[in-house]
Amino acid sequence: MIYLLFASVELLPTEMPAPPNPPGGGWWDNFGNDRLCVGRTALSLGDALDWYEALKQGRATIPGNAFAITASALGPEPDYDGFTVLAEPPPFSPSWHGRPRLHRLVPMAALAEPVQALRDNMVDVSVQGRARQWLRDHIHFDLLAYDDWLGAGVLIAPNPLLRSFGARIVNRSATSETLELGGTPRRGANVTSLRMAVEEVRAGAPAWRAEGSPNVLGRFRAPAPSQIAMLREELFCPVRGVLDREPPAFFFRSVSVSSSVVAEAKARHVDPPARAPDAAARTVYVRPAPAQPSELPITPLRALERLQDARAERQGALRPAEAPQVPPGVRLFEHNREETVNWICGLISRARSHVLFVDPYLDADDLQQFATATQYQGVAIRGLINPRPRRHKRIDPSGDSFGDLMLRKIAALRDPAQEFGEIDIRVSRGRRLHDRFLQIDDVIWHAGHSFNKMGAGEISLMTLVAQPTELAQALGETFAEAEPFETWWTNRPAAIWSLRHEVGHKLRRIAKWIERPSAGQVRGGVDD
Repeated sequence: MIYLLFASVELLPTEMPAPPNPPGGGWWDNFGNDRLCVGRTALSLGDALDWYEALKQGRATIPGNAFAITASALGPEPDYDGFTVLAEPPPFSPSWHGRPRLHRLVPMAALAEPVQALRDNMVDVSVQGRARQWLRDHIHFDLLAYDDWLGAGVLIAPNPLLRSFGARIVNRSATSETLELGGTPRRGANVTSLRMAVEEVRAGAPAWRAEGSPNVLGRFRAPAPSQIAMLREELFCPVRGVLDREPPAFFFRSVSVSSSVVAEAKARHVDPPARAPDAAARTVYVRPAPAQPSELPITPLRALERLQDARAERQGALRPAEAPQVPPGVRLFEHNREETVNWICGLISRARSHVLFVDPYLDADDLQQFATATQYQGVAIRGLINPRPRRHKRIDPSGDSFGDLMLRKIAALRDPAQEFGEIDIRVSRGRRLHDRFLQIDDVIWHAGHSFNKMGAGEISLMTLVAQPTELAQALGETFAEAEPFETWWTNRPAAIWSLRHEVGHKLRRIAKWIERPSAGQVRGGVDD
């Protein structure tokens, strides 16, 4: 059987030629066990209106032949032979329509099961996603994102006489002003029968109204008794009825821009990282924490909004309004450590409440380099790490161990002068960590490399998690079960000396020293 997904009849002005029919009558493709078909047929005005009237009576057919289509019972809206003009154009309306007149046929019963399955089915995501994209490519809007148009029909009647319609002030003064209404007449259109009306609205009620016919250029001027605040315009024809209607809107007479300093930013002095002793100290100016809005009392409208937010969170990006087809939030790094660090610091600078680093190999340098990128007072810094066995035995060039450096850095960040919130670094003991994550308030990024290697010699990828609710809950539970770093470092097991590990550690250090070019070699290469 063939089921109706969406049908539209678009009336074209006489100046616009009818589009050619597609080869073979339309397009089709198979998705799983279903086939989607899209057709376009150019008909005369009488035949198009007869087909729409038959659809309204429940006799749906493919235009141009008698092949039947199964559709649910459709009810007309409005329920008389007239049109409505929406304040916002529908999603399938091209820009040249402006604010078209519409008459729609609304499904009066539940949609057919195959149509519902196409809208709701998430068993085979790849098939559903391809079908949705295919429909969007051929009908030029995301049909499955609009339940009110799915399974419906619509008659679209753009303004047949004027290409646009609006109002402007042609004579400004402190007392009386002059308004001009009109638009560009279509080729060969007779606009003398049109009527234009303008009405000023003050405090929600009409103040004065002017009405008249346009000249041959489609213009009508109306004197206003005073400066105009808010207007409502309407264009109608004795034969066709209302052609365009503009809801009340303000006139913007001037725009002023002002700025003021709410509070003075405080300077945070950051020591250079230990792994780059030649680097200079940094100064970061920390802004005051933004004021949190008070919780408004619950009302039926806010309760409804919460239910809608819960549904959207549960369904994710299944059917958002005009959902992007290319997922955003993917960043690739390679051979540019500085750019990578700056980009991550830019993300962290947006934090308002807390930042969570999930990285088994996070060390003191990483903690300082990224935590100090926050630019608001009171931001909590949390870390969830899982150090390798024997890592506490690793010695840095200054002779300090990994844990001692981390303890000193935690103490330094807890200094009230640094303007941080809670500083809490924990070690995961029960649930082991493998992937790396960066949580900034309610946003979570997934990283392939540790933060100390991100963007170095290998390809690194950071991806924005599209649905972070479940992941945030898992990370929160793991963080709550983890052990404070101070406790873990105090109770760490004694390192077991091993000749094999010791020799391997020395060889790796020698290899890094050999690979690093000396200063003389670098200068010689530049001089040559």
